[in-house]
Amino acid sequence: MDESIYDLLKVEQEAEQIVLNGENEREVIRQKALDDANATIKQFNDRLPEMHQSFLDKAQERADQSIAELKLRYNERNQELRALAEEHEEEALNEAIKHLLKTEQ
Repeated sequence: MDESIYDLLKVEQEAEQIVLNGENEREVIRQKALDDANATIKQFNDRLPEMHQSFLDKAQERADQSIAELKLRYNERNQELRALAEEHEEEALNEAIKHLLKTEQ
């Protein structure tokens, strides 16, 4: 019977050691996970200025493109208006002369 108790105590000690090893291993894994998470957060925070600058560069590029398109449309419209003005210049002068002559009479 003493041997059975001795065997049970030995098995209990081995079980306690397995539990202790499992808890230690769990703590190592938990700490590794925390370290990995902190490293990922740091990496993200380190990249924030780069991402921000990239966003600003793209926004500036889109703004420059929009300005160029607006200038192009403005120039096209300006040319259309000048062509219309030239086309109707003689007609406008004739109408103005008629109007002036009419008011003088």
